[in-house]
Amino acid sequence: MGALFVVALMPVAAQAGEIDEVMVPLQAYLDGHATGEERYFRRAFAPDGVLVGTKDGRYGQRPVQDYITASSSGRVPDDEARRRRWIHSVTVTGQVATAVIELDYPDMRAHDHMSLVKFEDGWRIVVKAYDASTPEPANAQEVRHER
Repeated sequence: MGALFVVALMPVAAQAGEIDEVMVPLQAYLDGHATGEERYFRRAFAPDGVLVGTKDGRYGQRPVQDYITASSSGRVPDDEARRRRWIHSVTVTGQVATAVIELDYPDMRAHDHMSLVKFEDGWRIVVKAYDASTPEPANAQEVRHER
């Protein structure tokens, strides 16, 4: 016997408006990476936010304040023209949202899974759960084969 699936559709206009609001801190996060300006990261994150995840297979966690300090150089990255970043998806459920962002840099690749909460002053990222890796140099396989 076949399964019965029920799909509930929300009004598109209300959903689209919420997604637009959630995009504000997500775009601020992307702008922070592109410019190195602290103000963008402060707009993106809740002050008590946290980062958790893996970089090259090693687990780490830290408060968002430490991340903002480390990421706020105040200048555009030297390799900005070769960096790409984009938002894959956004889901809004009531006062919480999730988003997936991909970063593709010459020296790092990452997927950031953002959890956001709607506060009185707008949406903020409360958790950034990431999986990041350092890509092998393009000639690494060639060197291995020569050995």
